[in-house]
Amino acid sequence: MTLDYGRHLAYPFRIGQDGRTDQVLSFDDHVRDEVIQLLLTNLGERVFLPEFGGDVRNLVFEPADEGTRGMTKARITKAITNYLGHRITLEDLGVNIEGSTIEVEIRYRIAGSEDSRVMRFQRASE
Repeated sequence: MTLDYGRHLAYPFRIGQDGRTDQVLSFDDHVRDEVIQLLLTNLGERVFLPEFGGDVRNLVFEPADEGTRGMTKARITKAITNYLGHRITLEDLGVNIEGSTIEVEIRYRIAGSEDSRVMRFQRASE
């Protein structure tokens, strides 16, 4: 049985070749876009939702150490629980630091689905 979740705008917002707002092809794509949008939004970036965001882009300005690892895990877990907890289940969150490279790996499952998805974000500096 396939569930119909309706139509959703693509993220980032864009205009399709037909001149209309572009839409994602599946609900899985929509949820993936929501996760990306949440994690890459800086805290305080949204005026009416200052607590919205995972602040992952600001890792560029953080030292690559154990404190950053713990802070990153806490921020991401809180953001996903607060804003996408109804939509996904966070199965695993790994933050690996090697030298000056920080890698975030998120394993999640869409509510009502048995399949896990994995996303990776990486920050490296010279």
